[in-house]
Amino acid sequence: MKRKNPRFLILVLLSQILLNIPTKAQEQVTKVDSLYSQVLQEQRLLHIVLPKNYNPASFNKYEIVYCLDDIANFLPLEWDMLQGEGFIPKNMIMVGITNPKPNGVDMRDRDFTPTKAWDNTGGAANFLSFFKQELIPYINKKYQGSKDGNVLYGGSLGGLFVMYTFLNDPTLFTSYIAIDPSLWWDDFLLPKTAAAKLDSYKTLNNTLYIAGRTGNAYKEMGVAAMDTVLRRKAPEGLDWTCVAYRNETHYSTNFKGFWDGLKFSYGGFYASTGGYTTSRKIALKPKGGMVLKGVPFRLICYNLMADKYLHYTIDGTEPTLSSPTLAEDETPISLSSDSKVIVKSIGARMEYNRMDSASFVVGETLRSIAEPKKIKQGGLHYAYYEGSWDSLPSFKKSKPVKQGVADKDFNVNKFNTSKNFACIMTGYLKIDQAGYYIIEMGGGNGRSRVYLGNRQVLGNNFIRDEGEMYLLPLEAGFYPFRVEYFHKQGEAELAPIYLKPEGIEDFAIPDKMLYSDMR
Repeated sequence: MKRKNPRFLILVLLSQILLNIPTKAQEQVTKVDSLYSQVLQEQRLLHIVLPKNYNPASFNKYEIVYCLDDIANFLPLEWDMLQGEGFIPKNMIMVGITNPKPNGVDMRDRDFTPTKAWDNTGGAANFLSFFKQELIPYINKKYQGSKDGNVLYGGSLGGLFVMYTFLNDPTLFTSYIAIDPSLWWDDFLLPKTAAAKLDSYKTLNNTLYIAGRTGNAYKEMGVAAMDTVLRRKAPEGLDWTCVAYRNETHYSTNFKGFWDGLKFSYGGFYASTGGYTTSRKIALKPKGGMVLKGVPFRLICYNLMADKYLHYTIDGTEPTLSSPTLAEDETPISLSSDSKVIVKSIGARMEYNRMDSASFVVGETLRSIAEPKKIKQGGLHYAYYEGSWDSLPSFKKSKPVKQGVADKDFNVNKFNTSKNFACIMTGYLKIDQAGYYIIEMGGGNGRSRVYLGNRQVLGNNFIRDEGEMYLLPLEAGFYPFRVEYFHKQGEAELAPIYLKPEGIEDFAIPDKMLYSDMR
């Protein structure tokens, strides 16, 4: 009994899985297209995966992922998940390039190999001309393809062609993904000639992702040899890596490599995707405050791959590739004078780079007071007012509609939100341990204010949908604490005030830390 090709079995199995799993991939538009190549003297079939909101009449330019062997026809689930998780932009097109099989002969041997080893091989130079002269111009014209930022992906002999293209014309694509490439071709021709090729490029603004398999395969496929050359000769600006997959086959590496390769290729993009969302921003904490001279505080970053792509400066200058990168979670920052910390994502695609900043002043620890007499633990005193104000007035001569202690059952949003109202909460905040603390005010309308001691700490730099935060060095003890909530009819609900000690996740300030004055 003839044994079926394992690659065929994998592709059939995957296609069945994709057909039976309900996913967002159904929102994509897949179409079949073709063009006749004068260079190759044959018709070439293409599978095009378009984004949901694709509009050929718009002025948008779409970055293209060109997939050799038409592997794009089997990857809609991965493609959709990569976009849904914010690893790659949603405004992209995937082009799968099929291999013609005249008389049952697969022409990939002809197209992907750089030299003639047997009949019907050695056509890589011709195939590269097809890309440059016909395919890329055709896609750019018909589908609004971008001239920059594009990706070439291939595995096995396709990976060999990816490496051939990179070494001979690196500016044709921004990113190159070669999965278990057949670099053994012609007695390891490409690894042997790569050093001289790379020496001819002083700088390259590309990404190069090469994946192989652990064990003998890493050497036998030629990946180890190429890794060695790149370690010695990689030009400045080339963002590259060679990885070895465990427990994968020559064919299964294609699917893992597609996922990892695109994540790597767009590392600068998703490094500027903040927190657990896909919004295009750098998520820093704190965004400002007061620090002690020479006493480090922790700058927290919630972005993926911050330690690789997010560079920072503490002198107000714009970061460059030579600037240090943030740590994966928290970066100790020490300042000797008032400073602006600037953070910038720097990747191969400049249009996705983002920048943010946080400003700090150098001061002294905010002094606490001795425990006041006649105070009660369990919440601040509140006074609730209604009115038609546009901003918070003085309430010295006004009588509250309601007042009491904001205990564990208190919720400021239970007041009549169909009216304008203010809720003034006063008392004391107890700090048990000295250190840096971040005081935070979430979402809401940005009209509220928070005071600690005699200092207003929140209410001047509110950012819509993000809130506001302020870093302070505090000592153990009691601090006069005042929260001025202001709600206008129809606006978002008010958020509690949060506190974040160093090394601990932020939390809504609990009743046990708050005290009301009983006098």
